Order: sequence, then C-alpha cells, then structure tokens
Amino acid sequence: MSQNQSTTNLPISNGKLAMWLFLATEIMFFTGMLATCMLLRESARVPGPGIAAWPTPKTVHLEPWIGAINTVILISSSLLALFSIQELRAGNQSKATRFLGATILLGVVFLGIKATEYRSKFEHGLLPGKIGECVGGLTPENEKLLLPNGVAYVRKVQEKLRAITQGVTPENLASQKEEVKKCHALLQLTLDSKDSKNDYIRPLTPGQLGDKVNELIAQYPQLHLPPAIPNGNLWASCYFALTGIHAIHVICGLVAFLVLFLAGLMGKLQNHFAALELTGLYWHFVDLVWLVIYPILYIL
Repeated sequence: MSQNQSTTNLPISNGKLAMWLFLATEIMFFTGMLATCMLLRESARVPGPGIAAWPTPKTVHLEPWIGAINTVILISSSLLALFSIQELRAGNQSKATRFLGATILLGVVFLGIKATEYRSKFEHGLLPGKIGECVGGLTPENEKLLLPNGVAYVRKVQEKLRAITQGVTPENLASQKEEVKKCHALLQLTLDSKDSKNDYIRPLTPGQLGDKVNELIAQYPQLHLPPAIPNGNLWASCYFALTGIHAIHVICGLVAFLVLFLAGLMGKLQNHFAALELTGLYWHFVDLVWLVIYPILYIL
C-alpha cells in the first residue's frame, strides 16, 4: 500500500535562510547597543543644577560632513555590490568582477576615513577613561564624585604643559610664542606657590583648570591639550563601541568580497553566485546600521 507524501519547502534557499537568521541576531545586538547609548545620552540631558550635558559633536571634534561623506561612500558601495550581483546573474562575469572591485575600493576608503577620525581622537586624548570631566559650574557633590578623575586630569594636563614649555626659563620667557607663554602661566597655576607677601596660593581645582584649558584649546587647537568634557568618557565609550564594532563588520564584509574578487580574476566568480548574493545581503545590512549610527553620533 503506497501513500502519497508531499513536502513543503521554504521559498528561499538554505543559505539565505541562515543569513537572515544571522542578521536577525545582529539586529538585536546593534539595537541593544544603540538603545544603551541613547539612554545614556538622554539621561545626561536631564535639566537640573550642576548636571552636565552630553557632549556635542563640535566638543568632541566630530565633523558631520566627514560622516556624511562616509555615508555616501558606503551607500555607493552597497549599490555597486547590487550591480555586481545583477551582472553576474546576467552572465557578465567580467563586469561583475569590476563592480565587485569598486565595492571593495569604496569599503577601504570608508575605513581609511574612519582611521583618520580615530587618529584625531587619539591626538586630542578623546579616549574612554582618559577624558577629564570636571568643569566650573558643577555642584560640590558632583565635583566630589569626580575627584579621582579630576586628579588624574590635572596630572595629565601638567604633563602636556611641561612638554610644551620644555626649555622655557624666566630669562627666555619673553621671547617665546604667545601660546607657549600662556601654557607656562597655566602650568604655574596648577602648582603650589606663594604670592609677594609669602601667602600660600591654592592651585586651580580640576574644574577651574578644565575651564582654562578649554579656553586655551579654543584659541590654540594645534596644542592638542586634553579637553575637559563632562560625560566625555561615556561618550567615548559609546563612540568607539559603535563605530569600532561596525568597522569590524565592514572588515569582515571586505574579506568575503576580496575572496570573491580573486575568484572573479581567475574566471570562477560564476561558480560562487550564491556566496556573492549572501555577502551582498550582509553588506546591505552593514550599510543600514551605519545609516542609524551616523545621525546618533554626528547630528543629534
């Protein structure tokens, strides 16, 4: 006795199903990170006496136009990846390989711009756990909570000021550049001293020093003095976590594209159409994630 059996298959391949499941976990991962960063940012914006605001893009040396250029580059690379898939589907392996090469090139440019941005953060000392957060106007309670950070910040500023004013003596001070003179004067204000009446002069508090350093940075940004930025360490943690993990995803996509590109150069790309399609799907996801990260970091 025979019995008819029927099977129902999904309208997509196993590879696509696996990729969509993987991207679903990635969506949850990035959603959690983005939600955490937005919660930290909004909690820092609660109005109240002595409560510091979240850093603005200008304060942390983020240029929205640079982020916009990177956005256009990533969107363009995603479009070129789509063209590569379409050409390969049509049997034009040569064109598909060229589009794939252009996709890889734009991805490398994206990472190059991001590396330049990272270098700027290192030069200005905008790193997690390295930013001074004390400025004038904080309540005594908040300033007391930030005391360990403030002490570390004072030492960091002193180290930088000593490097700038190295070789400066009372005899040659008058011949120095204006910014060096101001750095020398600021350094003296961070040290214990006495006035002409031999009375003790208390050094600047971390908050007072932060205000003066920020004023000096506004006049002479080339000095690369460490700024004092309330909630700066939280911002830096969010910035490097979001952009760093996104950059890792970009690198993974580029590695996959590079393998396929090499296959194309050997005339074997047609044999890897499914892999190209799945990598393209992953690349579109990476693009969409950046479209969410960009306004959160560079505009809002």
